[in-house]
Amino acid sequence: MHFENIAEGVRLCAQSTDKFKTCHINISMAMPLDSNAAARAILPFILQRRCAKYPDYITLNRVLDELYGATVSAGVLKRGESQILSFNLTAIDDRFALGGDTVALECVQLLCDMIFDPLKDGNSFPADIIEQEKRLLIEAIENEMNDKRRYALMRCEELMFRDEAYSINRLGTVEDVKRLTPDDIYYAWEEELREAVVQITMVGSMDVKPVVDMLKERFSAIDRKPATIKTQFITAEPKPDYICEEMPIKQGKLVMGFRTGMRDEDDNSVAMRIATDIFGGGTYSKLFSVVREKMSLCYYCSAALFSSKGIVMVQSGIEDANEEKAKTEIINQLSLVADGEFSDDDFSSSIKSITDSIISNNDTPESICAWYSTQLFRDSLKTPEEYVEEIKTVDRQQVIAAAKTIRLDTVFMLKSNGEVAEDED
Repeated sequence: MHFENIAEGVRLCAQSTDKFKTCHINISMAMPLDSNAAARAILPFILQRRCAKYPDYITLNRVLDELYGATVSAGVLKRGESQILSFNLTAIDDRFALGGDTVALECVQLLCDMIFDPLKDGNSFPADIIEQEKRLLIEAIENEMNDKRRYALMRCEELMFRDEAYSINRLGTVEDVKRLTPDDIYYAWEEELREAVVQITMVGSMDVKPVVDMLKERFSAIDRKPATIKTQFITAEPKPDYICEEMPIKQGKLVMGFRTGMRDEDDNSVAMRIATDIFGGGTYSKLFSVVREKMSLCYYCSAALFSSKGIVMVQSGIEDANEEKAKTEIINQLSLVADGEFSDDDFSSSIKSITDSIISNNDTPESICAWYSTQLFRDSLKTPEEYVEEIKTVDRQQVIAAAKTIRLDTVFMLKSNGEVAEDED
């Protein structure tokens, strides 16, 4: 791995390898999650479509074709209380290019053209592009709302973290998007260039030095003042809250949010990950083997640790009539894990499942980039192998101790209102 600081708050992370036939480049730009989420969320979709150098769909796609069929994508992520704009480009590896073409360097140049030099209309983006992307962003938000499983999780987060930035949707709200003005979006773009914490992650057989030189030149033209991004971790004992909503749905959605007492994303996170997995991860877990299979209380039931916020979220699809039984048994199974009521086989199965999943991050250029880009805020990055070694050092008592700190905070139940439901996920 090659790590290098490009500018204030900008880091390059490059893995040189001849293992793959393609190279992959990711540029992640993080800002605090706040009321400007919608203005930032629309940016990657505006920027990826065209730029000053390639001002329309035809010319941009022509250059992608010339880069051996390279593909560009963009998205918006939430990690802790940060909003991350993500730009990705996949292309043929330099080893397979004709005539010594430096494909990776040209791909980074193209991404920089999109981000640093977009198509503008004075001190704004073209009005037709803005209106088109506002419509598409509203559709994306509404599609998430129509996915009832996703909606239930988002509503639980919104209610559980009502006094914390984590409650904010990474895309903003439909009302936020409708209110956006060209000035709002243009200011958000300028703010991203000045203040975002940035990591450029690359995987391929490329020569890193020309990439570094080009990136340093690009960022040198900007007066960088990186934002301070902090996530609030709540360690106080929660007072459980219950909220119920009704909709025309076929299957009830039960979401239970738990605090873990973690003080930051590294605090006891390895033992907490194993405890969460034994509680509600694979087929060996309590939620799957008992609540779903043995007791048939739900269609699906799983738990996930979000270490970037120090929380565990349980999601379950149930019949409305089984709500109380399901809630009671989910809490009971967590108590059993905290009491050490899991077998050595469960423990070893969890370790194997987690380590296999971690090592699989080495399987593709995209997954390698994703692994390192999620460590955007770390001073030193961990390889998958290093994390696996940490997992293997955890013992049963550490897992039990971690499970004992998991406390119920919020229960959200989405149930049927008795009306005929449309198809749902």
